[in-house]
Amino acid sequence: MIRTSTGSSPIPALATAGGWTMGKELVRYFRSFAVKLIAAFVIFSIVPVLLVQRFDAAEQEQGALLLHLAQEQGRLAGEALFPLLDTLTPRGTQRIDSTARRLAEGGLSIKVLFRPAVASGSFLLVASAPEDEGGQHGTMNRLLASGVLAPLEASCTGSQPLSLRLPGADGEVLTYLAPYPRPAGCWVVITAQPSGPLAERLLGRPYWRVPEIQAAALIYAVMALLVLSIFTDAWTNLRRFRAVARAVVAGENRGSFAEANRVPDLAEVAREFDTMVATLRRSEALIRQAAEENAHALKAPLAVIAQAIEPLRRDLPEDSAGLRRSVELISLSVDRLDALVSTARRIDETIASLVDCPRHRVDLSALLVALGKGFAHFAEERGLHLDLHIAHGLVVVGGAEQIEIIAENLIDNAFDFSPPGGTVTLEVRRSGPMAEMILSDQGPGIRDLDINQIFERSVSRRQDGAEHDGLGLWIVRRNAEAMGGRVWAANRPDGGLIVTVALPLAE
Repeated sequence: MIRTSTGSSPIPALATAGGWTMGKELVRYFRSFAVKLIAAFVIFSIVPVLLVQRFDAAEQEQGALLLHLAQEQGRLAGEALFPLLDTLTPRGTQRIDSTARRLAEGGLSIKVLFRPAVASGSFLLVASAPEDEGGQHGTMNRLLASGVLAPLEASCTGSQPLSLRLPGADGEVLTYLAPYPRPAGCWVVITAQPSGPLAERLLGRPYWRVPEIQAAALIYAVMALLVLSIFTDAWTNLRRFRAVARAVVAGENRGSFAEANRVPDLAEVAREFDTMVATLRRSEALIRQAAEENAHALKAPLAVIAQAIEPLRRDLPEDSAGLRRSVELISLSVDRLDALVSTARRIDETIASLVDCPRHRVDLSALLVALGKGFAHFAEERGLHLDLHIAHGLVVVGGAEQIEIIAENLIDNAFDFSPPGGTVTLEVRRSGPMAEMILSDQGPGIRDLDINQIFERSVSRRQDGAEHDGLGLWIVRRNAEAMGGRVWAANRPDGGLIVTVALPLAE
């Protein structure tokens, strides 16, 4: 009978977990000072470009609208004058002049020209409002110099109005030029805007010359510099803190956090960091001192007890089995206490070394080659074989002493579990940003239920019946993690145990 599961699939749960992890990574990424600094720089760079584009478009729209309004104003002025242009008489000329003056009261400049039919190409100034300096002769000379009269011949012939956007005489802007052909000749009405705000806008006055725009740009620039300087100062100060922290971890004495700080608001934080570093170093020294003093204080009376037992053992009667048993138990207990004192000292020294673990560049390949040669002779004495496969040129960040302890504990552990004639293999290779130290033996291996517990303190799976402190693999894991690495174990398919230690490679 085949049973089918009706439970929910684990795929949605895995997808949800993966999405949650990715979301946390994105949140962590966007909280970075460097990301915020780049984002602020991009925003402050893009916003002015968008504003300039918008201002350009608005300026063009405004200019087109103002020109259209000015042209309409000129067209209406021309339409008001056209009924007076049917006949050219002295009285009609006065009426034209008075009407032009009245229309020019709103700031418009109006000029009325006439070209008689019998004198093709010559224009006469009939009216000009307001009056120009130099009279009619000066006005005609300025019109000729501006080039305005050049297209009038074609305009009169085609009877088409011209709407010009050209600077005229004396800085005026011509906004409308309309021909009015009659049997007696061709009339032309020219309207212009005098020099002033409207003329400046029609001539294309840059918006950045407007005081309000200049003030806003200055405020924006100051704000951008202020915000960017805040992020830059914080980011660079954190990088200085990182350099000091790396120096502290590496055991180098290169200044302090307070000396590296450049932001007054972080002065108190820097002082607290310096206090914390000093406290850690003081704690390391105190732990080492306490370990030595405690070991010395306990081993001295144990040695006295061990020496005092020997005369008792010699003087005991041969038929006193109970007394002999008691003396043996005392002797075994003294040895056990001596081992426990040594174990406690090793633990304290290991913990002290983790408080301020050195971070130097260590040639892992050369170090393990030298250690491997020494252990190879030791393996031959025990009837074992040590096989070395060490890649060259691998340099890690850590402490040489801590790495030696890792290798010695792993090799000793593999020798203890290997059968006579067995082979222990030490391989060192590169794996991405890490250097992996892999030690494998041909021993019994570890039950799967216990394989994650062998790196715990005081855990031993030896079958020889002897007392063991179970600190070797615990020290291996502590040292590896203190140097930024990790350690794990797995059973070999054909029997034995594989222990892998990964340490970060030097940059």
